[in-house]
Amino acid sequence: MDLFQLTYFIEVAHKKSFTKASKSLHISQPSISKGIKAMEEHWNVQLFDRKGKNVELTETGAYLLPKIEDLMKGFTQLNEEMESAPLQNAGKLAIGVPPMIGSSFISPFIRQFITAYPDIELEMTEVGSQDIISAIDDGLIQAGFVALPINTTMPYDFFIFNEEPLDVVVWSHHPLADRKGLTLEEIKNEPLVSYTQSFSLTPYIRSFYQEIMAQPKIVCRSSNWDFLVEMVRSELGIALLPQSICKRIPKDVVHIPLIKPHIYWTLAIIWKSRGFLSHPARTWVQSFKDYFQSQLAPGKPHHNIDNITIDNTINPV
Repeated sequence: MDLFQLTYFIEVAHKKSFTKASKSLHISQPSISKGIKAMEEHWNVQLFDRKGKNVELTETGAYLLPKIEDLMKGFTQLNEEMESAPLQNAGKLAIGVPPMIGSSFISPFIRQFITAYPDIELEMTEVGSQDIISAIDDGLIQAGFVALPINTTMPYDFFIFNEEPLDVVVWSHHPLADRKGLTLEEIKNEPLVSYTQSFSLTPYIRSFYQEIMAQPKIVCRSSNWDFLVEMVRSELGIALLPQSICKRIPKDVVHIPLIKPHIYWTLAIIWKSRGFLSHPARTWVQSFKDYFQSQLAPGKPHHNIDNITIDNTINPV
């Protein structure tokens, strides 16, 4: 028995599929099947119930999973202690970033990180929050930035670094433009320019409409802030945008606080809480935490949750 077989076992257990584990680990499926079979023969046990394309842990497999995960975690820590720091902070690191998070949040940190760790080759993948989760699940990237809430069946750790309300954005001579505050009930019948389906804000906003027995009347979708603002300027529809974005829009477009309900844009960095996480990825996560904590103004509320594992839906605080 070797460490590769233990890694195969953990990945198949989480993915509940030999095929998905193969894709995630970039190992052929026959190799994974052979490794699992070798473990079963070594211990004379059955680790998985095979039901078509899906597999489930047997009682013995479920007993062994946390113990093997602890063993692999201990080995990883020991291995890192034995390696030199220069070798630890080197290699490739793939990170996911949604297009609409914006350079104002991420760019300063990236510049600082590259300066501090020049031997880490950074690759940024620009996709929506749910696509980032899928990419992490498949092993294509190691960590990413997401807008909460997100749906996942995998256990994740996350760190919230920004939380701000959405404002209602209308054109300057819109009948509601002079209001000091608006409710969702008052705008539920307004045509809406909104986000693409891959953005977690899309189902999140829809859930608030459903609470008042309504459906958003979406006339246009985009993954670009500027395009959504231009669609409002052209009087195609109103928009719901984060306050930090609203502060940068042209003066001939008006933004009004949404006072009931408050809908928040909550940003977090997220990574797997179980399984292998490379040293560059851990360095990235810890560096990001340190960076944003250092940026906090005295007395400013810091909405963050550190080192929390949630297995299903991850919701904003």
